[in-house]
Amino acid sequence: MPDEASYQVFNYVADCFINVPVAGREEDDTCERICRTVCQQLNIKPVVFSLVGLRLHGEKWFLAGGSRPSTDKKYDFRLRFKVPDLSCLKALDQELFNYYYSQLRYDLLHNRIAEIDYRKYKNKILGYVVNDMYRKMIEDKVGLSELKRDFEKYIPRKISREHSVCFVNVAQKRIFESLNSIQNRDHDVNYVKNVYINDIDNIAPGYLYEEYAAEIQYPRGEFSSRTGKCPVKLRFQPYGTTVTTRETTTKYGSTGGGLERTLEHEDASTTPGLKVFYASKWQHVTNIDEILTILVEKLTVKLALEDQSEPYCIDFPDQTELNSFVTCLAGYYRLMCKWTVYLCQDYISSPMLNLLKELKCHGPIGGKYSTDKIREKNSSCGACIIRQCEEHYDTYYVDMLETDGLIKTYKLVHAEDQWHVQREKEEQVHRYNQLTEALKSLNTEITSVYRLPPSDNDTASNLLLCRPTQKSSPKRLLRGGTQELGQKRACIINAAKELVINRNAVEDESDGLTKRTRADFLLPNNSKMEVTLKLLKNEKEGEYLKEFLQVAGQWATIDSIDIIKLYGMTVCKPITMVLEFPRYGRLDEFLRTRRTSVRPTALIEIGHSLARALYYLQKHGLIHGHIRCSSMLVTQYDDGEQRVLAKLGDPGMHGQRRLTKHDLLWIPYEYQDLSEQSVARLRTDPATDVWACTSTLWEIFSRGIKMHVYKPAEFLPTRKWLQTMPPELKDSKQIYECLSFGWHADPDKRIAPQTIVGLLVHARQLDGSYCTVGNGPVNGHSTNNMLNGSVFKNSILSMETNSTLVRSRTDCTSSSYVSNGSDSELRSNASSGSSSLPLLSNPINRFSGDSYYEKTFVNCSDYIQLSSSERIFFHNMLGEGNYGRVYRGTLERDNQATREVALKTIYDDRSDLGRVKDDFRREVDIMKNLRHTNIVEFICFIEELDKLVVVMEFVPLGSLLSYLGYMRYELKELDLLWMARDIANV
Repeated sequence: MPDEASYQVFNYVADCFINVPVAGREEDDTCERICRTVCQQLNIKPVVFSLVGLRLHGEKWFLAGGSRPSTDKKYDFRLRFKVPDLSCLKALDQELFNYYYSQLRYDLLHNRIAEIDYRKYKNKILGYVVNDMYRKMIEDKVGLSELKRDFEKYIPRKISREHSVCFVNVAQKRIFESLNSIQNRDHDVNYVKNVYINDIDNIAPGYLYEEYAAEIQYPRGEFSSRTGKCPVKLRFQPYGTTVTTRETTTKYGSTGGGLERTLEHEDASTTPGLKVFYASKWQHVTNIDEILTILVEKLTVKLALEDQSEPYCIDFPDQTELNSFVTCLAGYYRLMCKWTVYLCQDYISSPMLNLLKELKCHGPIGGKYSTDKIREKNSSCGACIIRQCEEHYDTYYVDMLETDGLIKTYKLVHAEDQWHVQREKEEQVHRYNQLTEALKSLNTEITSVYRLPPSDNDTASNLLLCRPTQKSSPKRLLRGGTQELGQKRACIINAAKELVINRNAVEDESDGLTKRTRADFLLPNNSKMEVTLKLLKNEKEGEYLKEFLQVAGQWATIDSIDIIKLYGMTVCKPITMVLEFPRYGRLDEFLRTRRTSVRPTALIEIGHSLARALYYLQKHGLIHGHIRCSSMLVTQYDDGEQRVLAKLGDPGMHGQRRLTKHDLLWIPYEYQDLSEQSVARLRTDPATDVWACTSTLWEIFSRGIKMHVYKPAEFLPTRKWLQTMPPELKDSKQIYECLSFGWHADPDKRIAPQTIVGLLVHARQLDGSYCTVGNGPVNGHSTNNMLNGSVFKNSILSMETNSTLVRSRTDCTSSSYVSNGSDSELRSNASSGSSSLPLLSNPINRFSGDSYYEKTFVNCSDYIQLSSSERIFFHNMLGEGNYGRVYRGTLERDNQATREVALKTIYDDRSDLGRVKDDFRREVDIMKNLRHTNIVEFICFIEELDKLVVVMEFVPLGSLLSYLGYMRYELKELDLLWMARDIANV
C-alpha cells in the first residue's frame, strides 16, 4: 500500500534502521522533513535542528535539506556540523549529546574515523572500551557479568579481527580489572560521555570534517607551466588547531588557480577555512565569511568571494558529491555567519528557512534576544517578533510591545494548516487560517500589529551555534603595491617630499565643498604612482574641516579591491586626502561617451563590483551616503577585451549638502518627503545605501543615462525603467529581480547586498568567458596581487615607463601611472633643490599661473599634463626677470628618455597682464621659426586659461652673463674667443 511506504534511516542510539513514513504531500517529502521526524522521535529540540543531516548509508555524502529521498535507498541520521566546544553540546540539548555519543561510538567500533590509526592508538582505544563499558554500567545499571557476556560488542571490529585470541584475552582481563577498580565510584554518566567525546576529539579533531575529491586548474607559481586540471582534495575546516608551524599559506585566485594573496599565519592545516590538498600539503583557499554566494553549473561549483572579481571554480565527478559539498559550506555559513542566508538559494535551499522568511519569523533566538531587539529598534506599540520555540516543533512565541510599554509573550501552535491561539484564562483554543489574523487576536486593544523581520545581522547564540569563541581566521595583509604602503591603515604623507602636484588638473567636486587634482606619489626604487588629491576649498576649511577629517578617517579603514583606496593624508598646507587615481574618470561620463562600445557583460561586471563594495561597507558597519553612478570611478579599460574596472569612490562632503528633488531616485520611499526628521534618519540608515545601489545599478545598466526622476513612487512601479536598458539586460530574470526587489515598496522585502551579488553572479553568465575555469591571466590581464614585497619589487622593475597600466588586483598600483624612469634627481630636488641654486623653501619660487595653489601646496613639486603621453615637471627656479620666472623642469614622453628642459613663465599678478601676454605670444611665434645650433631650442608652448609656459632646451650652465661672472678666474682668452665666434655665427 502506498500509505505504508517508508524510508529506512539508521538510528545510532537504537543501533538499527527505523522506518520514517513517506509524507502525504509530495512537496513535504524532503530530507529536512525526515530529519525533523527523527528529531521528534528522539526528542531532539528545534534549537539544534540545524546541526543534523541525512547521509547516504555506507557513503560519505550528505543530502540537501530540500532534496527528495528515495525509498529504494538507506540513510544515516547524523550530527553533521561540529560546534566549537563539544562539551557544550549537552547544554544545548541533552538528547543530541547522547545521540552524538552513540554516533561517535559506532564509528569507532566500525573503523569509520580516518584519523585514528588502530595500531598507533591501540592502548588508547582499549581505554575507550573501558570508558564505554563503565558508561553502560552507570546508565543502564548493568553488572560486570553481563558486560563480560557481551564483551565483543564493545571491542572495535578491527582489533578483534586483526589480533590473536591471546591478545584479546589479555586485553579483556585488563579491561575488567580496570572496571572492577572504578565500578563503585560515583561518576555522572554525562561526565563519562564527555571524557570519551573530548579525548577522541583531541586525537581526531577532523572527525566531523568532510573531504571531497575534485579538480581545479593548476595553480600558478610552481605549476605555472602546466595546463589542464589538477586533481585535489577539498576540506572545509571550521576551527583552527593548536599546532603551529611558521609557514606562509596562500589564498588562490578566483579562477581556481594561482596565488591571489599571501597570508602570514600557521600551517594551512591548522587554520580554519576551505582548504585544497595538492603537492603534499594543504593550502588555504578562503574563510567561510568571505564566501558571498555559490553558483552551480552542471558539475562545476563557482564560489563568489569577497575581493575577487572572478569566481573560484571547482569541478566534481558527480552530482551527489557536489551537492554534499555545497550543503556543507552553506550549512556552516548559516551556523557561523548569517543564519538567515543560504549561499546557494537558487539551486539548493532549506524549505524550513524559506518558510520562516515568508512568515517574517525568527529562528529559535530565545526570549532575551527577542525583547532586547524590540527595545533596540525603538519600536512603537504593536511591534512584535515571532520566533521559533527552542523546545517544541510547530510552536512559536510572539513577543509584543504593548500599550503600557511592556513586552508580553504569546504562544502560537501551527497544526493542520491552522494557527492555534489559547489566550490566558480561556480554555477554548481559537483557530485562524492566516498568521496575520492570529496576531491581531492576541491583544484586541492594539489596532496596529507589525512584525520585526529577521535580519542577516542577527547574532543570537542559539542561531550561530558553530561560531568560534575566538576568531582565529588567517590574517591577511593589506592589498598594497609595496611594503611601505602595505600597512593596514592609511599613512601620513609628507607633501613636500613625496608628492608632485599636477597644476592644471584641478576640478571642483559635485558636493560644492571640495576640489580634486592629480599628483605623483613618489615611491622607493625611483618609481612613482599617479594619485588623486582631494581637499576642501579654501573658503570652506574653517567651517567643514571637522567633517572632512571624519570622512577621511572613515575611508582610511577601508581595504577592498572594489573601493577607491585612500593611501594617506597630508596634514598641513593643505589637509589633503591622497587617493587611488581613476585613469578614466567618472563612470557615468565614461558610459555616456561609449554607449555603443561597452557590452552588456561589462555593465554587469561593473554592477557586480558595486554590489561587492556595498557588501563590504555594510559588513563593516559603514554608511556611504552618496552611492551614484557618478560616484563610481573607472580605473581600467581595455577596449579590445571589453574589460572595464570601476570602483566606488568616497562620498566626499555630500553628507553636508542639502538634498533636493534631484536626489529622490536614490532615496527610499519612506524618506522621500525630505523632512528634517527623514533626512536625519536616512543619513544613518544602512538601507538607504542598498536602495541607492539599486538605482545606481539601473544607471549603469542604462549606460549612464541622465534622466530626471522627480516622482520615483510613480515612475518605478510602471517599469518604464526597463526601456532604457539593452535587450540582453532587460530580458535577464536576475537583473529584473535585482532592480524590482531593490525598489520594493515593502522595506522588509528589499534584497540585501549579498543577494544582489548572487543575482549578478548568475546574470554574468550571459558571456561564456565568465564561465571558464581560468588559470593565469584572466582574459589577458594578470591577476597577481603583488602583496609580497619581493613580488612587487620584481614586478615594478620590469614595468614600462610613463603610461604603463598595471593590470592587477592590487589597490596600490591598479590602473595607476607607474614609472621606473630616472627619478632620483626629481626626488632630491623635491626636497632639497640643487646645491648651487636657491632652495624651494620659499613659496614664491613656484610655478606662477595659479595663485590658489601657491597658497596651498607649499614646497611641492608639480607638473602639467601636455597629452596622454607627455608631461612637464617643474623643479627649482633658475631665475626671474621683468616678465616672469624661469624654472628647471623635465619632459617625459612615452617610450623616450626623460629630457631636462627650461620652463619660462610670466607673472599672473601684473596690472598689464593682457599686454604682457600678447608680447609673450609674439616672442613665442618668433622662437618657433628659429632653428640653429647656437640658439636655444624651442620645444613647445603651453597655453591653458591663464597659464602660459614656454618649454625650451635646458642649458646646464645657465646664462652667459652669470657664467662669465662665476668663471672669470678660470676662463682663458681662447675660451672667450670661442664664445664670441658662436655668437657671431647666429
